[in-house]
Amino acid sequence: MKAWFLSLQERERLILIGGGIAALVLVLWWLVLAPLRTGSAELREAVTDKQRLLLDLRRVAALPEDTGAPAAGGGQSLVVLVDTTAQAFGLALPRTRPDGTNGINVGFQGVSFDALLAWLIELDATHGVRVESASFSGTREQGLVNGQLFLRRS
Repeated sequence: MKAWFLSLQERERLILIGGGIAALVLVLWWLVLAPLRTGSAELREAVTDKQRLLLDLRRVAALPEDTGAPAAGGGQSLVVLVDTTAQAFGLALPRTRPDGTNGINVGFQGVSFDALLAWLIELDATHGVRVESASFSGTREQGLVNGQLFLRRS
């Protein structure tokens, strides 16, 4: 191979070296830099979404605890309310267990964390259902969680 390369004219060697460098740059771009740029853009978008969600959570936290008005959905049982609102947010809650008239234990697996938080915000703001305790664990898939919630209607 070396003998063949040295047998080429100087101009041919320069063209071959230039082509090799150009091919190396293209492969480097295609295999390394392009995926990094794409991943960076996705992360920026995820951060923006999380910041928006944090603002929503802060707004909910700033609401007074007891407005004196009856909570919407007050006529529904807590089990029915939790089930119908969860379905509206695209959440599958396979394990729900009532705990008295104003409490419910909810177990879930592989649900979207963003949808779960949006649902909890809706329950608190619209229906007066608050999270009394929560336990979450991540999954192998980004953005999905498993966990347990104990919700109580005020």
